[in-house]
Amino acid sequence: MTVTTHTDVVTEQEWNQLRRHLDLSPRQADIVRHLLYAESDKQIARELRISLPTVRSHMGRLFHKFNLSDRVELLIHVFVCLRQCWRDGDEHQSEPDN
Repeated sequence: MTVTTHTDVVTEQEWNQLRRHLDLSPRQADIVRHLLYAESDKQIARELRISLPTVRSHMGRLFHKFNLSDRVELLIHVFVCLRQCWRDGDEHQSEPDN
């Protein structure tokens, strides 16, 4: 069995903010997080201990939820939302306290 080392694409704080922004269920969040690690459907199924059809079902729901066609569009959507979260976070940090 191959052990993979994941490079974190986002911090835990960024991930939690992004997950809320995208309104992901816990399992959808698991799937998206593994996509960020560039894992295949088979790798995701193995890591999450679910069947390959279940992974693909969750992916299909994510595509439908965001009106997307494939995993590349989904990843782009996630990164655009991440950027929006960063921008919103910067705006809130720059506002003076009253």
